[in-house]
Amino acid sequence: MKTFGIVSHFVLYLFLMLLMWVGVAYVSQNIYYSNACRFYRNVVTRMEEQDYDSAVLEECRQAAKDNGYILTVDLYEREGKKTAKVVMDMIYVFPIIQEERHYTIEGYAR
Repeated sequence: MKTFGIVSHFVLYLFLMLLMWVGVAYVSQNIYYSNACRFYRNVVTRMEEQDYDSAVLEECRQAAKDNGYILTVDLYEREGKKTAKVVMDMIYVFPIIQEERHYTIEGYAR
């Protein structure tokens, strides 16, 4: 009976560790994605306020690169109105297993 108790406790310990890892990975992934969304909104707002100035676009690209994101901006102009398609790619690496997950945030600045 003692052997069964040891094995069952070991299996329970492994199960709890796996559950804890999944919880930590889920929370950290959500935090990473939320920070990326906040950064994206700030970039779009800044570009709109500065009327898509090329220096501001380059600063935004550099800031994205510094934060580990890839920012792509495609400018369009029709009838004197500027619009930009803003795409931000990012990679999240899961802790311990080092599995990569790619995310893209895409939208328009008007």
